[in-house]
Amino acid sequence: MRVYRVVIVCVVALAASGAAGAFTFTDGTTMRCIVKDRPVEEYFAPPDHPLVVRNHTGIVEPNGQGYRIAWNASNLNSLPPDVHDFIFFHECAHASVPTRDELVANCVGLKAMRAAGRAGFAVEARLLAFYGPGSAYWRKTVECADAVTSPPAPR
Repeated sequence: MRVYRVVIVCVVALAASGAAGAFTFTDGTTMRCIVKDRPVEEYFAPPDHPLVVRNHTGIVEPNGQGYRIAWNASNLNSLPPDVHDFIFFHECAHASVPTRDELVANCVGLKAMRAAGRAGFAVEARLLAFYGPGSAYWRKTVECADAVTSPPAPR
């Protein structure tokens, strides 16, 4: 649970930074994904990249001792605005936790999105509509993000 707080703190700190080369949200603002005090490189994948060939939107790849995020520009730009913005937090969570578990990335990503002030009732309702009102995947994402975590016991 401590990892979730670290991710949230990093994302909130970045919300005001507006660093160059950062992810651009649909409202034109930008944010960097930071892992271990270092920005995660992001790039648009070329047409022959497996991400594009498989028709996925984003993927976190190992990059030296860290990670980088590859984006399928066509898929990313075709998403509804709130989903487009959420996917940044989702992919950043893959790098910052790190995890290959999609539900964990969703959970950490939604917590970070909330902490950055980019989520709320209306945004989350549109995300629910995208995933489908009966989606167990999205229900579990929200349940996880809503879970109250206790601070670690003092040692």
